[in-house]
Amino acid sequence: MLKISDFAQLSRVSSKALRLYDRMDLLKPAQVDAATGYRYYSASQLPRLNRILVLKELGFSLDQITQLLDEHLTLEQMQAMLRLKQAELSQRIQQDHLRLIQIQHRLYEIEQEKAMPTYDVILKSASAQWVAATLSIIPNYEECGPIFEQMFTQVYDYLKQQNVVPVSPGLSIYHDTKLRDHDIPVEAAIPLPDRIPANEQVHIYQLPAVESMACVVHQGSFAGLGQAYQALMTWIEQNGYSISGSTREVYLHYDPAEDPNHFVTEVQVPVDKN
Repeated sequence: MLKISDFAQLSRVSSKALRLYDRMDLLKPAQVDAATGYRYYSASQLPRLNRILVLKELGFSLDQITQLLDEHLTLEQMQAMLRLKQAELSQRIQQDHLRLIQIQHRLYEIEQEKAMPTYDVILKSASAQWVAATLSIIPNYEECGPIFEQMFTQVYDYLKQQNVVPVSPGLSIYHDTKLRDHDIPVEAAIPLPDRIPANEQVHIYQLPAVESMACVVHQGSFAGLGQAYQALMTWIEQNGYSISGSTREVYLHYDPAEDPNHFVTEVQVPVDKN
């Protein structure tokens, strides 16, 4: 029999780890002195300890290893757990590869500009949301301001009549942007706490959820949004994505009475991985 300190030295595992394995019933001592409480191990326990260490190295948690080493676990169940871990690791490798590409692009941007990029693009999902919206056509992106102002006024006035308080900032939705740069169908939408009645001008519907949105935040006047869009489109192309839906502009902070330099707008573009 080997004392826990000797067994730890032999197996290159700390005594602290062996005590943890004991508490988890993962590797019990071969014998415990009833008088002193000293733990003793046998060299014959090394194969089980080595298997624990191998599975731990593969990324399994101690709870999962306990299951894998359970003698009642069937071969099929063990194979299923190993395949699941294989899939998890494969996904992690893909994510790390994507992060590596993003780091390379960020380094390139810094080297080209000799400064941190102005815009940071992130990926996030969007939940389904009831909205009150009105539709129109804008002739182009440069002349859309008065049209959107009229559209939002129409929606806000209707919500006021209905005694409804919006749950989040308003947003513009641009449709068919991949197909045209003039006569663009757009919506001015206001998020709602729940569904309400519609009228002839304001329609009520559930804005669909989007699994993956490439998003960038622009601070400043709407006249500078083109730079945000350029940064966003460049990121989408460089990172192997394609646009898969209608672009949204969320007006996180907008007050026409304020200095336009204080406006905060988030541009959201639905994307799919190529």
